[in-house]
Amino acid sequence: MLTPFLLVAMVLAEVSGLPQPARQQALMNEIEGIVVLPQGARPLASYGRNYALSGPDKVVATYLLPSPSIDFSQGCEEMLADFSSRPCAKGEIKAQVRLDARRKAAETPAGKRRWHQSAKALPRINDGGCMQVNVEYEISTRRVMTVSCNGQA
Repeated sequence: MLTPFLLVAMVLAEVSGLPQPARQQALMNEIEGIVVLPQGARPLASYGRNYALSGPDKVVATYLLPSPSIDFSQGCEEMLADFSSRPCAKGEIKAQVRLDARRKAAETPAGKRRWHQSAKALPRINDGGCMQVNVEYEISTRRVMTVSCNGQA
């Protein structure tokens, strides 16, 4: 009978013996092969999938639905301190278009996946329900430990 320590060592050696990118690919493949998304979530391919290690034996992931692009062709409104608003100036609209383009470029597109340097670097949203699915995976047991939609405000 294998001791728990020996079993963990064997599993980690199998995965960690690969070069880093291949190890990451193998872990993402393994997780995506067994994860069952919660009720209310969209199909896996609908999400941009983001992964990172969170300790020596744990992978965490955030699956995010891509955010819609904002159409500034109709202009925009700037909220003022007194809760009134005014139309955005052309320069403000251009700045918003650039900001939206940078935000979209930083997202993982639907159907794609990225490995991040740390769990702190994973993209997240506040609330959003199943727009964000959170996953925790234990490498040594090859088990998805938790899968949940994000909270709701």
